[in-house]
Amino acid sequence: MEEIIKRQREYFNTGATLNYKFRINQLKCIKNLITEYQSDIVEAFGKDYNKCEFDVYSTEIGMTVHELDYLISHLKSLMRPKRKCTSVINFPSKGYIVPEPYGVVLVVAPWNYPFQLSILPMIGAIAAGNTVILKLSANTPNISAVISSMLSSFPQEYIYTTWDNLSEREQLFEGKYDYIFYTGSTGVARTLMEKQGRNIVPVTLELGGKSPCIIDRDANIDKSAKRVVWGKFLNAGQTCVAPDYVVIERSIKEKWLESALYYIDYFYYEQGTDAVRRLKEDFPWLVTRKSVDRLLDFCNNAMVLCGGRAAGRLMEPTIINDVSFDDPVMKEEIFGPVLPILTFDDIDDMTRQFHSMEKPLALYYFGRRNRDRIISSCSFGGGCVNDTIMHLTEQNMPFGGVGHSGMGSYHGRKTFDTFTHYKSVLSKNALYELSLKYQPYTPFKLKLTKKYFGL
Repeated sequence: MEEIIKRQREYFNTGATLNYKFRINQLKCIKNLITEYQSDIVEAFGKDYNKCEFDVYSTEIGMTVHELDYLISHLKSLMRPKRKCTSVINFPSKGYIVPEPYGVVLVVAPWNYPFQLSILPMIGAIAAGNTVILKLSANTPNISAVISSMLSSFPQEYIYTTWDNLSEREQLFEGKYDYIFYTGSTGVARTLMEKQGRNIVPVTLELGGKSPCIIDRDANIDKSAKRVVWGKFLNAGQTCVAPDYVVIERSIKEKWLESALYYIDYFYYEQGTDAVRRLKEDFPWLVTRKSVDRLLDFCNNAMVLCGGRAAGRLMEPTIINDVSFDDPVMKEEIFGPVLPILTFDDIDDMTRQFHSMEKPLALYYFGRRNRDRIISSCSFGGGCVNDTIMHLTEQNMPFGGVGHSGMGSYHGRKTFDTFTHYKSVLSKNALYELSLKYQPYTPFKLKLTKKYFGL
């Protein structure tokens, strides 16, 4: 990796990536490649995840192309220096904020959305004028192989992909980069920060956590159940912003569970008169059998309302009822198709419980009466009122975590901003200026200075 980083830094230092024409051409080239490889991408998701074509286009290819279109349409204005007003103490002068790339960027992609969460930050780094080392997931070999093949037309000193080279994986966090964008687990992020601390490298960390979903007593029972079931079991629960657990007002729990069970059956099971109840063929697999075993352990000695069974890497959508915050399933992020149900009677007790836990990546609230109270009193990365997950589809709203759920954000303009250093430049008149700052410091100058600062 040291040699790759060296070659990329040498290439960056030539200035080849800085001009608008170069950047826009690379973005358009990537869009054309995605179009060219789309059938291969869909096929690879089928092999790695059993993911249906609709899910691949809506959550992987579509989201990425949507971001590409934004960057292509706005790149010229994003790159343009921004004029800023200057104060009287620098009269006469002009101020500018000039966007510049960091240099060599490391993008580490996860396995749960391996196309979107590798290509989307990569195009942000390219739009900002950086070179990119892209670390793909070894847990999704077919998808990583397609991405690597798709990007092989770019010179390695500009875009370099790695995923199946054990030596490179071991050396990955040892290199000296100019910016790091990491999506994955908190544990690996901690290792990354420890290794890179000596280099003082800026980072964006997109992590996760136990994202709560609050169902208040004035929530629409049918719509909230429908939207929670969809958000929780999308990609078999392997979504960083999936509702991790539901906390529901006690008086409506039974009716809400009836609706939730209905939508689980309607969305994910074969319909008809056949007496054998079976999952639809396109329900996604979990990434490894180890993940399945970990989730099945949560079901042991629990009140399982539905699901709780698995075959190979396929696990049924599962609801666990009457869960408490002390149960094992509430001690770590679930990241799979298991939904614990907790109840609350007092909203203040519930929020105090949230305050004792790590800050989540997302929070979802269904209802109206306590909406403003929850939004203002609970810290979280982002979220929805009366929906789940859909906040990250909006380009005008940055997506990212807080505390243990991450730092930094991206999407839309923020994607460009993340990979850009904004340097402030003050341009003074070469001949004229106020002489206030120079010796001798007279009583009159002191008076003017104090007046300027309002003292």
